[in-house]
Amino acid sequence: MVHAQRIPLAALFPLKLCQILTGNEIMKPSPAANLHGRPCMHEDESLIKQGRIKMNEGLARGYATAFLQEQADHISILHWIESPRRAQAFKKFALSSQMENEGRALEVISPLICPPFSKAFIPHPWSKSFKSVAAQLISAAPESEVFQENESGELDYYEKSIFLNNLLYTATSENVEDTLLTVANMSHHTIRRMLERGIADKKSLNYIVRISLAVARDLAQIFGLTSLDQQGAYEFIIPFMGGAFFAETRKVSPGLNKSYQGDRWVFSLRTFYGEDMLKPGHRERMAGMNIEKDGIMRLLWLGQTREMQRGVLQEADVQHLKSWLQANARPTRRNAAVP
Repeated sequence: MVHAQRIPLAALFPLKLCQILTGNEIMKPSPAANLHGRPCMHEDESLIKQGRIKMNEGLARGYATAFLQEQADHISILHWIESPRRAQAFKKFALSSQMENEGRALEVISPLICPPFSKAFIPHPWSKSFKSVAAQLISAAPESEVFQENESGELDYYEKSIFLNNLLYTATSENVEDTLLTVANMSHHTIRRMLERGIADKKSLNYIVRISLAVARDLAQIFGLTSLDQQGAYEFIIPFMGGAFFAETRKVSPGLNKSYQGDRWVFSLRTFYGEDMLKPGHRERMAGMNIEKDGIMRLLWLGQTREMQRGVLQEADVQHLKSWLQANARPTRRNAAVP
């Protein structure tokens, strides 16, 4: 199995990276498919209150803890990787990818990956030249290990957090591959701040967290295409629903003695600021970007306005996001407070 820390965005709604860089447009996913494998990405939006009703600290902490407890333990992924079901799922996909209809692939793969992952879904139109099946899981790690940003890479502290994990099978005329991508992370602290600062409530929390992690995953992969030091620790300010996430590229591990996660670098959402907390310097760094509750990124940059769906990018989208993310980045400050 390929265990990638950073791979091109095309791997989620796939064409090869060379096709992004040569200007070919990535096809949009089937209307019946999406990141969650559900018919409608926005079915939970009605749960999001229009106002900014903030939650007190104690209540927010309780809801954040309950949310983590509702997620599958991250060790379930390791158990699946080490089980016969992993190899069986790959073989079933390899065989079913030779069929003209994707229905059979979903039928035979889903029982082998769910649990721990979601039911399989088709993220990209099934065709003779390219076939794909995907699933995802938000997993919880009650004792995530957060490592120091310096060269020593020593363990700094433990925290509660969640990870977004994307499982993808792809088949072309040349080869069949499977990829497990874990590059987006959110701390318990961040979930609590989202509740305290009014962008989510008990009903909408699941939807908002999933959208936020999907945005973080896409930005993690864009980061991998920038000229920034890929082993460097950076801070970013990501606008979201009028406020902003403060994110970092850093080493965060689910705390397992044996992990598939490789060098452990993730795009980690560390806290959330409400609109009234943002200073002029924050707004200057975020200038041009707007991300609302549907997760669509709208970027006014280099004299052009682009609207980008998560995972579905053209070459110009990638170039704009690379440039904006590089301008947004700052070296991580050691021991900086996380309000």
